[in-house]
Amino acid sequence: MARYTGNHCPVCEQEFTDNDDIVVCPDCGTPYHRACWQKVGACMHQSEHAAGFEWKPEVGAGAAEAAHAATCPNCGTHNTPGAVRCSHCGCPLPKAGEEAPGAAPQKPQDQGPIYARNPGDVNPGGAPRNDRAAPGPHIDTYSAGPDGIQRREIGPEDPIEGIKAKDWAAFVGRSPMYYLMQFFRMSETKQKVTLSLSAFLFGPAYLFYRKMWKQGLLATLVMVVLSIPGFMSIIATFNPTFFGSLPLGWLPAAYTIGEIGIWAFKVILGMFAVSWYHDSSKAQIEEIYMACPEGDGRTELLVQRGGTNLLAALLYFGIMCLLQVAILYMAGPSAIQYLMTMAGA
Repeated sequence: MARYTGNHCPVCEQEFTDNDDIVVCPDCGTPYHRACWQKVGACMHQSEHAAGFEWKPEVGAGAAEAAHAATCPNCGTHNTPGAVRCSHCGCPLPKAGEEAPGAAPQKPQDQGPIYARNPGDVNPGGAPRNDRAAPGPHIDTYSAGPDGIQRREIGPEDPIEGIKAKDWAAFVGRSPMYYLMQFFRMSETKQKVTLSLSAFLFGPAYLFYRKMWKQGLLATLVMVVLSIPGFMSIIATFNPTFFGSLPLGWLPAAYTIGEIGIWAFKVILGMFAVSWYHDSSKAQIEEIYMACPEGDGRTELLVQRGGTNLLAALLYFGIMCLLQVAILYMAGPSAIQYLMTMAGA
């Protein structure tokens, strides 16, 4: 079947050759290797058949027209030829070579997905308005609307607190969608509390991972101070002579207070670490804005100054482990033997 040569099987993603045994879906015309069709037992586009999906070639006659039709007019995403809606923003895609009879070509702002617009953003004729967003890929986020928090999109050129979304994303590095969503929500609602499971579980390591050096050192100091009564209790239990004649009657109460303080501080980190990250990132990005004009140089500097540092987080855990080893050393062999017995049990 020479007409399919050069196109790809949607199951194995291998190009068809002139010698391949090819079967075609009777509903949408998608070609498959016979073995691949037998493997999956159904068309990969079965869920789209009801919406009128028709396979379009990647190469060969009609390929250029199909590729043009598969490009989303709203966000620019290149979709599978023949797709009915954009896989990124949900915007209806035009069919190759087809337009509504007598209708003017649709404008991108009239095709945007419903969730991407504020309820009040409409043109005088009642058509949804989406022309505030810059062209290109968009970032899903949240905005305060008349009925509470409404979902919308922010384009890469749109500002969040005076900083372009694309620059926020360049500085954040990993997980930009999550953080831009939270930063935008903070700017709209003025609420700083954001639940972060990572900050709660990993504590200061999260701050170091996000290159918040001052906050990480301060958080580490707080955690160590709150842990001192617990360290002293371990030493006093297994090596009573270590502290000599120092009175330790206050130690049990201090240990309880310290443990409660550690958990309370971890909860605070879980609630406010993202807000601290927002403030720290904003201050650094504004410095870069002042020092470097817009362009590739600014973007490279944002990427360099921002991002994450896994080594710093691992170093924090390594130092904390060494501290615990030192405590066990001061507690004596009996503490180590006790831990080994508990581990064996």
